[in-house]
Amino acid sequence: MSAGLDGRAQTGVNELFRLHYLALVRLAMRLVDDQETAEDLVQDVFVGLTHSRRPVAEPERYLRRAVVNRCRSVLRRRRVAQAFQARRRPAEFAAGSDEDTQRRGERHRVLAAVADLPARQRQVIVLRYYEDLSVGQIADVLNISPGAVSSALNRALAGLAPTIGVGHEQ
Repeated sequence: MSAGLDGRAQTGVNELFRLHYLALVRLAMRLVDDQETAEDLVQDVFVGLTHSRRPVAEPERYLRRAVVNRCRSVLRRRRVAQAFQARRRPAEFAAGSDEDTQRRGERHRVLAAVADLPARQRQVIVLRYYEDLSVGQIADVLNISPGAVSSALNRALAGLAPTIGVGHEQ
């Protein structure tokens, strides 16, 4: 018999997959900015859960934390690769007269600015404003103190303020 989950536990993993896969891919996509990589790492997390010998007390928390940790690993590998290559920045969109074009350009500009933030700041921005998590929940996912989350969030917002055209308010 192979190591892994019994039939009941496998059904539980299948249900978790059905309920959380898309949200976890969206989270990963916002952190790694690559849909294929995001899908792969979320699938890897579920495979790991399937092969786990120990029951997971809080599966949603486990899945979110595992996805964030996998994203961190991907980003670390990318930084190493970028150290040996010239980094190319995407060209800015020219402002068009069409409202949708302008909105897409603005969205691209904001996402590019978020992508340029240091990893911790990018993580707290994504978890706070895209995943709508509280400071306490973010601290739990990233395994850091709420104060560290608040500090990173404030630094990130201050760094984004010139890009998004607003003053940073406490």
